[in-house]
Amino acid sequence: MAGNFLFHGFQRIVLLNGHGGNIVPSQQAMFELRQQRRRASELLLCATYWSLGSQPHELDASIQQPQMGHACEWETSMMLRIRPELVGDYHPLAPVPFGRAFAPAHRAWMTQERSEPGHIGQPHLASAEKGEILFSAFASDAIALLRRVVDWDGQEWDA
Repeated sequence: MAGNFLFHGFQRIVLLNGHGGNIVPSQQAMFELRQQRRRASELLLCATYWSLGSQPHELDASIQQPQMGHACEWETSMMLRIRPELVGDYHPLAPVPFGRAFAPAHRAWMTQERSEPGHIGQPHLASAEKGEILFSAFASDAIALLRRVVDWDGQEWDA
């Protein structure tokens, strides 16, 4: 898809990711496009919305989780904000630790290996109010990135 946009004259592409399993594939896709085309005038970016700058637990003391998980406090809160009818009974769910014993190395894993119910983090702490805070912070981060993309002079690496 990104290659098609480039073929039709687009010079700046941002893939805004919303799933942890797509971080590496999106980076690889942009890397391969860059290697194929080798045009310095093209700006090929991929970003994951929760990694753009905001630290939600520092923005609001009610948010306790320090990082994104899976069906966690953050994701469950955002779903409670936009589609609460899709959220099951999350209150009795026990926290599942993030399991970063090998950090900063990344350990390959699959959700079912770590959590039978499917969550990682603390969904029992979720609320629609926290979801609004999270959406606002993450949207502001995405807007800031897109402004930098628009303002890029086509040359600088430290824009």
